[in-house]
Amino acid sequence: MHLRNRLGNHRHHPPHRSARSLLQQISEVVHNPDRERFELWVAGDLVGVLGYRIDTTEQTVTILHTVLYDEYSGHGLATRLTGNAMEYMRDQGLRVRPLCTFTKRYVDEHPGVVALAPV
Repeated sequence: MHLRNRLGNHRHHPPHRSARSLLQQISEVVHNPDRERFELWVAGDLVGVLGYRIDTTEQTVTILHTVLYDEYSGHGLATRLTGNAMEYMRDQGLRVRPLCTFTKRYVDEHPGVVALAPV
């Protein structure tokens, strides 16, 4: 599915040629449990999502995808989005099943950040 279809019809502006740290400072990660996703907002624009499915009977969360507008790639924002989501999962005592390749790489690079569920 095309990224713009996943993010919906939200206002979108490409980033200015700002320092990576500035984008990190003005970005906000918001958990949207009704839509089963974590959202990344920059200066009022929805620029990325991490989608999941939760199985409350098994206390597991399957991470399906992490997507950002191309203009926001390479600034560490997907890492921030994923990190915030993993912290939430850990704090809730949930095990993570990372199907998303970005999330798989993240948990490989940050061993022990969350409990993993079998794939």
